[in-house]
Amino acid sequence: MKIEKIVNKIAQENTYLLSNSTSHLIIDPGSDSSALLERLKITDKTISAILLTHAHFDHIIGLNELRKHFPDVPIYLHSAEKEWMKNPKLNASFFFLGTAVTGPEADYFYEINQFYDIDAFKFQVLETPGHSIGGVSLLFKLENESFVFSGDALFKNAIGRWDLPTGNQAQLLKSIREQLFTLDENTQVFPGHGPKTSIGTEKQNNPFFQ
Repeated sequence: MKIEKIVNKIAQENTYLLSNSTSHLIIDPGSDSSALLERLKITDKTISAILLTHAHFDHIIGLNELRKHFPDVPIYLHSAEKEWMKNPKLNASFFFLGTAVTGPEADYFYEINQFYDIDAFKFQVLETPGHSIGGVSLLFKLENESFVFSGDALFKNAIGRWDLPTGNQAQLLKSIREQLFTLDENTQVFPGHGPKTSIGTEKQNNPFFQ
């Protein structure tokens, strides 16, 4: 499995494009879909799904443009944030931009702890609220390595903010300790912002857990 990272403009949020021999999987389209669309123009692979770690505005703006080009690609989201796609107060676009950002409704809502197999992309959905009520992390295990896309829960030497609607610091720390820090220490962490890290590195060095 190949992982490509695209850094978007508004909040330097990360979009991830996963590829296998036949398909792509998109994680968090971000605020500017132009670079992603350019990348998709040069591939003959299908897009299996769009997975959202949460529905804050900076992670969903690009969905509108993607839907124009790929109207049948399903969007996955936690059901707790179903209304956020149409609610600029909940998705924090009013707070940060002073204007309304909305996106298309999700097609499917995650079954927590469920193991998914979408066109040979195999992953598990971990519930990691605290940055937002419906925050999830997506765990992929391959033969010799594992990856987790942690959204805005866990970053390199940091954690997500908890001062937005439905944020809760105690819940966020609990999510990380119980859902992420229990993973193998060699698990690579691909966060919603910033560089990648590993579970072992964050357990040892993240200042919020020392």
